[in-house]
Amino acid sequence: MKTAVRFGCTALCLVLAACNDTRDLAPDSPDSSWRPLSSTGLRIPPGSKGFTAPREAGSVAEVEAARAETASLDGIGEKPLSLVEMIDVAERHNPQTRIAWEAARQAAIGVGMSRAALLPQLTLSAMGGFQRLAFPLPNYLSSRGYLTSNGAAVFPKLELDYLLLDFGRTRALVQESQQKALAANFGFTATHQALILDVIRAYYAHQAAGAILRASHSAADNAALLLRAARARRNNGEATVVDVALAERNLAQANYDCDKAEDAEHATKHALLATMGLPATTRLTVQTVDDRRLPEMPPQKVNDLIDAALRARPDILADVAKLRAADAALKGARASLAPSISMASNVSAYLGELKTYGTAQSAPASAIAQPQAQAFVQMTWPIFQGGLRANAIHMAESRKAQAAAALEKDQIAVEREVADGQDELETALAQVHSAQILQKAAQTAFDSASQSYARGVATFTDASSAISALYGAQAALAVSKAQAFTKAASLAHATGRLVSPVSSFDHMNDEE
Repeated sequence: MKTAVRFGCTALCLVLAACNDTRDLAPDSPDSSWRPLSSTGLRIPPGSKGFTAPREAGSVAEVEAARAETASLDGIGEKPLSLVEMIDVAERHNPQTRIAWEAARQAAIGVGMSRAALLPQLTLSAMGGFQRLAFPLPNYLSSRGYLTSNGAAVFPKLELDYLLLDFGRTRALVQESQQKALAANFGFTATHQALILDVIRAYYAHQAAGAILRASHSAADNAALLLRAARARRNNGEATVVDVALAERNLAQANYDCDKAEDAEHATKHALLATMGLPATTRLTVQTVDDRRLPEMPPQKVNDLIDAALRARPDILADVAKLRAADAALKGARASLAPSISMASNVSAYLGELKTYGTAQSAPASAIAQPQAQAFVQMTWPIFQGGLRANAIHMAESRKAQAAAALEKDQIAVEREVADGQDELETALAQVHSAQILQKAAQTAFDSASQSYARGVATFTDASSAISALYGAQAALAVSKAQAFTKAASLAHATGRLVSPVSSFDHMNDEE
């Protein structure tokens, strides 16, 4: 019977603990953005289970398709990595995602800790020991003049404490922790969005640096060609020694520009590796992007983009959750003014024996094995605490006002970010168009000038200027294309649609 009781108590404790395991409120893993499960209690509107991303290179729709190939770092330098694969590597290995994931897990665990106050609290304790006592006695009662007793006992006790009523204070604390967990999950998704944007920026910066390096080598080849032409004309008496010296200077300058461009290319590669969470010594081959298809301007008006951003941005939704958490904390602080009613009970036993020595007649040891039980209903109502509860309410009101102001500040920042993002993308696309015209014109001018100089028609200054202009135009085109793709990604990030391929959050439901 005793064994069955012990087993039943143990099983009950395990069941109660399992029912309050709230780790499923956090994201499943640190390498993918948050997608709420229906069992978490943190519900979102139907059809709004994530964040949308443009169907372009870098979207998580394509990242998920490449996950199997980048599950580990083994062989990462054996083949060129696309932008999609590098995003996947970054989400798996950049410590930022792990930090945000652990923060979300901690907030989820906090929900379980707050819910524990609503469940019965069982405490099992036991105390046992030995005791020897001595008492003086008259000689006519004991020839020794004293009485001794030896006792040994065990006192097991099982206590139950259960909160019956506190006028909503504990439930307000639970709601506060739930909203904080929701805010942490949105923060986790925001971390993924920011990381994806960082990878895209580093990727296109590396692409631009590579294009500039290739342009610098082309400029060096052109400078070498011009030097050969200048020496040939000098041997024929058609050019001066100054022309040859200037051509040598231009070639040296072109070689210097190559070294400088190569250093910049290495720096952007190291920055890309750091963003991916990889050591700078990792061998990485980057797949060249197809920049012939430029991003397009979104068809929506800027006001529509701003409205979409305010509904989908995880940082805004996190601010909303924090505001609701502050409101729940205020309700809890006000509820602390009311009394609380709880039940306390315990079941214990006295198991032991007592042997007495020194009496006229020796008596056998007396044994006891009896249960004891108590049950109480307790009301607790603090009357005066030196203004502690009043100040707690004032603190909660201030924090709620602070959360509301933070939400307003972030909304203004998002509106500006979207408006700036649309203007910057439009400007970047216009710059690409201008740079394409410039590069085409510079190429035509260089071809004409170099051929004319070789035939003795054009001057050396014309040919030299054409080389510099062509190099500048090629670099400008590379930078403008990288900027166009980067600005498109920045606008997608500003509107909150740079993570997962499902529809965006429209709003959040209140917790019930």
